[in-house]
Amino acid sequence: MTEFLKISGINYSYGNDKITSGSFCLKNINADITGNDFTAVIGKNGSGKSTLIRLLAGINLPDSGDINFRGKNILSYGKKELAGLISYLPQSSDLMHFDSEVKDFLMLGRFPYKSFSDFRYSSNDKEIVMNSVKITGIEDLLNKKMNELSGGQRQKALLTLSLVQLGTEDDLKGKLLIADEPLTHLDINHQIEIMNLLKKLNENNLTVIIVIHDLNLALKYSNKSILLRHGGIVKFADTKDVITEEMIKEHFFIDSKILNYEKNFFINYLPN
Repeated sequence: MTEFLKISGINYSYGNDKITSGSFCLKNINADITGNDFTAVIGKNGSGKSTLIRLLAGINLPDSGDINFRGKNILSYGKKELAGLISYLPQSSDLMHFDSEVKDFLMLGRFPYKSFSDFRYSSNDKEIVMNSVKITGIEDLLNKKMNELSGGQRQKALLTLSLVQLGTEDDLKGKLLIADEPLTHLDINHQIEIMNLLKKLNENNLTVIIVIHDLNLALKYSNKSILLRHGGIVKFADTKDVITEEMIKEHFFIDSKILNYEKNFFINYLPN
């Protein structure tokens, strides 16, 4: 699938109708994201990362420009239709106080497939939930409440919800998972678990876009990266061509050395 997600001339601002006077702006954003890519969105705090992916998920609407998904404008999709194709994974802290049991929480992912008057869950719905649970390995969490989970457990539950929403009975090809800083406040073991799960799903044809601060993890897991600064794209290319020693120095003000160990690249940050 060549034309999967095409972003053309996107402008966006908070607080005002006019691009030039808004409290924050995304300016002239252009990018073509290919199906099955694993794309990292990187940049300093305040560069526009979360704002961009909320636009791509259809949560916010651009002031101007177009976002075309699978060959048609994202605005032309019905909300339920779009929810079956694109899942937005928020930061886990957004649902810290949700007191539903995990098994009931996951059923919410089947809402896009229900009619307005249908509140029942079919055997197929339950099967999809359990298939998703097996993929993410959270069988032992089903009877726990969301607000009782650790940060890593909660994030895995949210990832499972995304799979339930996208429908694991179908091929994940042509579907998109957008994750906003899914590693925030997680221990390193949970960070690696989440990234391994996302990579596994990506290898099974799911297109992934992730906002991430850890450049080493972006370098290890993603094949494409978008570098943002002051609401604009500085560079969008293969990750190894975006995350370079020169880029880290120019945009993050840190000296570094990128090392190759057994065909794995990692960043060694140098003292000033």
